[in-house]
Amino acid sequence: MHVTHEEHDHGPHLPHSHASVGGAPVPLPVQGNVPGQFALLTAPMVHHQVFTVVRLRSGYDLAEVDTFLAHVETTLSLLWQDNTRLRERLSTPPTGVEGETIAAAQREALRILAAAHEDAERLRGEAAAAADTLAQAARQAIEERLDSVITDHGRQLHHTLRALLDDLTTPSPEGTAAVHTHDDPAAPE
Repeated sequence: MHVTHEEHDHGPHLPHSHASVGGAPVPLPVQGNVPGQFALLTAPMVHHQVFTVVRLRSGYDLAEVDTFLAHVETTLSLLWQDNTRLRERLSTPPTGVEGETIAAAQREALRILAAAHEDAERLRGEAAAAADTLAQAARQAIEERLDSVITDHGRQLHHTLRALLDDLTTPSPEGTAAVHTHDDPAAPE
């Protein structure tokens, strides 16, 4: 609501939808389509509402302000009633064909959800079984390789120790035991 035609910081300037008579602004019409009924206010209507400045004292024409405030009150009251009705409609379950359709869709959604849970459990079980099988196969392969390594090193160690023992028990031409090097890859050079 304003007296002068100036641009405000709260948005783009909208053209005024009222005329002036003899320099005095004329308020927006507030009558609805039905005589005696107010039209609902819009934000631009409130923004651009102009009141007549009283000439002999400061302030606005009290009748215009009262009429406009009555219009604002009516608009807000109707909007609150509409909002209340809409909230009630949303909280009330639908009936009839619409309700049956929604109920059928909910049942189908629950069936799909249950099937998805069953599939997930089945896949989880299959994955756990596959992981166990892979772990057992890996463990068996590691044990077989370890047994093979131990057996190979055991044979080499046995061969090396046997050769050393043979060398220690065989007399050398100088009267001492001769130490021979063998083709043992593990023997130091």
